[in-house]
Amino acid sequence: MTLPGLYLLLFLDGVTLGAATNPLLVEAGKTHEAWMLAVFGGLASALGNLIQLWGMRWVINKGIEFKWARRFAPSEDKLRAAMQKYKRASFLAIVVVRATPVPDLPLKLVAAAGGYPIPLYGLAVWLGALPYYYVLARIGKTFQPSIWIIVGAFAFIALVGWLEGLRRKRARRRAATGS
Repeated sequence: MTLPGLYLLLFLDGVTLGAATNPLLVEAGKTHEAWMLAVFGGLASALGNLIQLWGMRWVINKGIEFKWARRFAPSEDKLRAAMQKYKRASFLAIVVVRATPVPDLPLKLVAAAGGYPIPLYGLAVWLGALPYYYVLARIGKTFQPSIWIIVGAFAFIALVGWLEGLRRKRARRRAATGS
């Protein structure tokens, strides 16, 4: 894969769900310099995240007026839970969350709803991506895993995360009903 093609994919992944970033970086790390993937791949992702944050802010603030946009708006419960967990989005919190595999959607919702400055958010995302992307690229260079192992590992991690979310949701329901 060429570097411009990879950067485009990372940008598009940043605009959308961000689900392909990890496998893309591990695979690209096999043939490209880790520092280049960290610096420029992180920048591409950060730019995509800026657009996503702007879109989320628009959907939260104005999208309700448009029927087609309502389906993209987070539920009141999800937004309230995110606002409770993260009282406000801080620069350091965004950097730290982006430097780990922890999902950043709750923090991104708080940033969107709270009017966090979009350029500052992009800078925090980029700074957090630098070490994380570097490590992922080095994993690809060091271990040279096949693409199927990479995709399978990240699919397994996503499945475990999804199952954990279901478990928590059921536990909250049980606690709410008193059983």
